[in-house]
Amino acid sequence: MASAWKFGLALTVVAAASVSAEVAPERDHAPAGYTLVFNDEFDADGLPEPAKWDYDTHRNAQGWYNDEAQYYARARPENARVVGGVLIIQAHKEKLNRKEFPDYGGQKYTSARLMTKGKAAWTYGFYEIRAKLPCGVGTWPAIWMLPTKWAYGGWPHSGEIDIMENVGYLPDSVYASVHTG
Repeated sequence: MASAWKFGLALTVVAAASVSAEVAPERDHAPAGYTLVFNDEFDADGLPEPAKWDYDTHRNAQGWYNDEAQYYARARPENARVVGGVLIIQAHKEKLNRKEFPDYGGQKYTSARLMTKGKAAWTYGFYEIRAKLPCGVGTWPAIWMLPTKWAYGGWPHSGEIDIMENVGYLPDSVYASVHTG
């Protein structure tokens, strides 16, 4: 019996740069037979829409899984904000106060990881994403999907789909990958 996975969408950038999703005049290029079930044109200035986006911060204190050099902030406009129809995810070289940020693990940079987990998930679909990427050594912008339930164990056994991943030390390469056990 095949199991249908539901995937949530996540956005992240991991160095001192910014990622923005620019509004294009044309919308909804879905193939015939598809119905629009989720979109965000980032048309309200301020923090990203809390009904659509949450922040992934669960391993900040531990440095995540790869000894990452950044702390992912929750609802901090310095790191994730909407301005003039553009979502900006921006990293800064800075140290934070542990009293104000109790899950701060001493990282050298701050950034943000936005996700739809607990807000929206899809089993199948057509995804259209417009994004402007930073370039430079140390950046690692990514847009990826993870399952909402880890039916086959931890990563990578339950799967991951990287819609877009750009590793800063290879600025001319953008990757799309599938990870599985």
